[in-house]
Amino acid sequence: MKNKEIADKFTEIAHLLEIKGDNSFKIRSYEKAAETIENLGHDIEGDCLSGNLEKIPGIGESIAGKIREYISSGKIKKLEGLRKEIPRGLLEMLKVPGLGPAKIKLIYEKLGVKSMRGLDIAARRGELAALPGMGEKSAANILRGLEIINRLDGRLLMSTAQDLAEEFLDVLRKEKSCGEALACGSIRRGCETIGDIDLLVVSDEPKKIIDKFIEIPGVEKVISAGDSKAGVYTSGDVRIDLRVVGEKSYGTAMLYFTGSKEHNIALRKLALKKSFTLNEYGLYEQKTEKYVAGKTEKDVYARLGLEFIPPELRENRGEIEQALQKHLPCLVEFKDIKGDLHLHSVYSDGSVEIRVLAARALELGYEWIAICDHSMSLKIANGLSIKTLMKKKEEIEELNKTSRVKILFGAEVDILPDGKLDYPDEILKELDICLGAIHSVFSQSPDVLNKRVLKAMDNPFLDILAHPTARLIGKRPPLALDMEKIIEKAVDKKIILEVNAFPDRRDLKEEHCLMALKKGAMLSLGTDSHALYHMDNMKYGLMNLRRAGCEKKNVLNTRPMAELQKIISARRNISND
Repeated sequence: MKNKEIADKFTEIAHLLEIKGDNSFKIRSYEKAAETIENLGHDIEGDCLSGNLEKIPGIGESIAGKIREYISSGKIKKLEGLRKEIPRGLLEMLKVPGLGPAKIKLIYEKLGVKSMRGLDIAARRGELAALPGMGEKSAANILRGLEIINRLDGRLLMSTAQDLAEEFLDVLRKEKSCGEALACGSIRRGCETIGDIDLLVVSDEPKKIIDKFIEIPGVEKVISAGDSKAGVYTSGDVRIDLRVVGEKSYGTAMLYFTGSKEHNIALRKLALKKSFTLNEYGLYEQKTEKYVAGKTEKDVYARLGLEFIPPELRENRGEIEQALQKHLPCLVEFKDIKGDLHLHSVYSDGSVEIRVLAARALELGYEWIAICDHSMSLKIANGLSIKTLMKKKEEIEELNKTSRVKILFGAEVDILPDGKLDYPDEILKELDICLGAIHSVFSQSPDVLNKRVLKAMDNPFLDILAHPTARLIGKRPPLALDMEKIIEKAVDKKIILEVNAFPDRRDLKEEHCLMALKKGAMLSLGTDSHALYHMDNMKYGLMNLRRAGCEKKNVLNTRPMAELQKIISARRNISND
């Protein structure tokens, strides 16, 4: 049967006509024809051969002619013409969940975006949010849809998985019998990417929770639905597993389903040494099988003689031994963060005015922010000429007269292919904070790349090395840098290493954060925001820091304004000596 093939062709025609802005009645006629043919119940080729196509409701002379054309030749001239007329990439965009022809038409006409790559860039820069009728929520949903389509090795970015998990949890929390509810697994441990999503709910009526779970909009396939657990696939082929437990087992279930597997194995071995049995239902005395703990994770760790181990550290990399000795690091928290060191404004490729960024920073509880727009060589990102940079400085000075959040005059300065910075030193010294980063010519040999970065780090005005490896998770591999040498140079020159918090960067990655901490480097956080809602991404950078065991003292963002300025001034003086 060719019914599905033909229906798909008519749906494509309808979509292309809508993107083109054609007559709505014509568009609807193709949509109705597609629906009719797909649900016909018998092979349409028989109607074609018998001359009965026009007798099918909704199939007129024009549609019938195109059906005959496709059956005889395998092509439809009308469709071929539309495909040549409209960029192919626009049709690819229809694969993005929540992005229909009308929005694609708007994006194409207003921004000139005609490919999935262009759509991704526009979403990341915040350009979609600024379009009429879109807004930040629609833009965020489009970005999430892109990430689901481009799943890397069957895994999702943390941000995408976390948002999807919260959508499901929000529905479950509305059920009266639902108690505590949270996402476990890799999400709770703060990993960069997520495979399956694991949800945990406390309830004394598990069947009601399971029934609600498998009926949530977006569930495409139910894998299993038992008395206390269920599994589903959502659109985009994302697997979500749910476990429902009683209050008595909540703590041990959290431990078990948070993982990691290696951490759990080590915990169970420790429990056996102390004459306990540990599983997802509770901690029990071995001899009597008496329940001794399980309501909270803290209780379980305490009965095993351990400090509470934060989820981000549970990878069996020495955290259990540290907890036994009461020597776990006091991990940096969001409440410790005084400001964001990497924000873009409308001066370059951001979509938000500086005063609005400052207002949002106040809502987040920040004391200061750094506005670091791109430098002049990065034309694609509307990099600032020296004249425009000085104009920005004047605006910041004026805003600082009344702003409750202090605004640092900064720039994200390109590290050019020869290792020089994109502004002359007499301009760089005017900056309150200077970020240096590579944004182009990634194809240099490892030797040339390393020399390029190390040379840039000799400039006394380079304060922070931003997204040092330039990676985009699942899209662009990290630069072939000798990170040990880069970190050692940073320590020597008192250069701060950024942990970029944008969800598909998270650069420095956890491994390099660990290396930096061991060598005594200072780290910083920057959301690399290009839209207002990007400022909420700080948590993803914090995850990398916490997984590396980073404390408040190791992070520049935890400093009040006066201390931050003192650190920057001191490092520039040392570098100039």
